[in-house]
Amino acid sequence: MKKILTLSLLFIGLHTYAQKAKLELNLQKDSTYLLSVAADMDIDQLLNGAHQLVKTTVTGTTAHKVTAIKDTLYEMEVTYKKLGMHIQMGDKEMGFSSEAGADDLMSKVIKIMINKPFIITMSKRGQIVEVKNIDSLFSGMAKEFPQVGELQLTQIMAQMKQSFGEKSIKGNLQETFVIFPKAPVSVTGMWTTLTTMDAAAISVKTLTKYTLDAITDKYYQVSGAAVITPDKVPAFKQSNGYFMRLTQATGNYTAKLKIDKTTGWVTESHITKNISATMQAKKTATGPVELSYPMKIAMKFTGSDK
Repeated sequence: MKKILTLSLLFIGLHTYAQKAKLELNLQKDSTYLLSVAADMDIDQLLNGAHQLVKTTVTGTTAHKVTAIKDTLYEMEVTYKKLGMHIQMGDKEMGFSSEAGADDLMSKVIKIMINKPFIITMSKRGQIVEVKNIDSLFSGMAKEFPQVGELQLTQIMAQMKQSFGEKSIKGNLQETFVIFPKAPVSVTGMWTTLTTMDAAAISVKTLTKYTLDAITDKYYQVSGAAVITPDKVPAFKQSNGYFMRLTQATGNYTAKLKIDKTTGWVTESHITKNISATMQAKKTATGPVELSYPMKIAMKFTGSDK
């Protein structure tokens, strides 16, 4: 009798272990899905033989409303609900926030971007097909800041578009959502994804190997390990009076995710990322590179659907 019971339990365990799950987005029209993130980034620059450390914390919440479903594609209206940034370099600190109480120029610029929708089209597998209407984020800035000189406002908008332009937003969204396998997988099953980012003076591709670690009543538990390698030669981007780019970027990252079984939305994520690269800078767009130094970037990222 004990042998029969043991064999039965073993059979049940093996059957559960062998069950395959189809991981993909299953969103509903007119429903809104939140994504809140907090990222701590340490940048170590070896400049003239001395280490210069810049610590940055970025926080934000975006709302994704499904406005249309076309075959395997979701069209979403995306809005920033809140944004914030804190930067520390040596004994200098500065912070910007869309929350009430912050009245510096950059905070006011960020506040203008809140609740202004842009459009993304995403596949069930999380592939970002299109990002459009980004200019709506910056509409009305000239009217809002008549006291700011045209040149200064142009420089501010150019810097903001490096982080919130079409390519940057698409690259960041791909890292968040391109996580699903092409076919159903069982627990311990593995698959790979390949994403590219070509934005903000960096161009890399990321090959990630994912594993389905567990299936619970409410979510899939997934882990990932990635290798980051250079893609095409990145373009120089103007910043703080210089034209700059990151070349020869290599690195790795690890991820732990919880994916809602019903919707496929990422409800919780923990990511660590390390990148080494070379920063190149020059004074004019067509001039020679005048400064080149190594840089290391260490980032810890957490996300949730709250």
